[in-house]
Amino acid sequence: MGKKYKAIFFDADDTLFDYPQAERAALLACQDEFGIAADPVAFTAVYRRHNRDVWQAFERGETNQAALRVERFRRLATEIGLPGLPLEKISAYYLQALAGQSQLLPGALELVRELAGRFPLAMITNGIAAVQNQRFAASPITPYFRSIVISEEVGMAKPDPRIFGPALQTIGVEAPDILYVGDSITSDMAAARNAGMDFCWVNPGGAPVPEGYSPTFIITAITGFPAL
Repeated sequence: MGKKYKAIFFDADDTLFDYPQAERAALLACQDEFGIAADPVAFTAVYRRHNRDVWQAFERGETNQAALRVERFRRLATEIGLPGLPLEKISAYYLQALAGQSQLLPGALELVRELAGRFPLAMITNGIAAVQNQRFAASPITPYFRSIVISEEVGMAKPDPRIFGPALQTIGVEAPDILYVGDSITSDMAAARNAGMDFCWVNPGGAPVPEGYSPTFIITAITGFPAL
């Protein structure tokens, strides 16, 4: 890195944590619990599409976390033809199952362990507090972070740059001295731009840089970070 950063902030899911694997396991548990005979691959694909849409609506301030927890399953049930699916119950069961999943992406633990000897680290997530806290508590990566900020606990979510405030205050740094590492365009990249932070985009699909953005670094996986 040419610039001398004073701290490094990370997104959690799809940056350090293997969220697709955690999500698959939780959805399979739901299918077993509620006797849903749909093809697991199709079931997961439809859920992910609707989950992405409702989270993006949340990021735009069009819904809240309580509503999105159920709305994604309502849309799923409508599309695949499950009119009797108990939405509140499956939503609660899914969150319980998801909270037990703390899988990390390859190389994430090794990277964070090495960086923690050189930089103060923070993790910033738009997750649901009860789920994320349980997942983080079970992960060996968590002790390396000086600050962990969960949107539901602070009452604001990325791309709102104010979500970085608690971590900046705890660590005692300013936004221009931070490198933020994340995968999402709509939450992570936008939050970094809004806060005036340099951004490292984890872009496994090789997507083009969207108009109006200029990430400082682009890597295809977190294992590419040491090469910076």
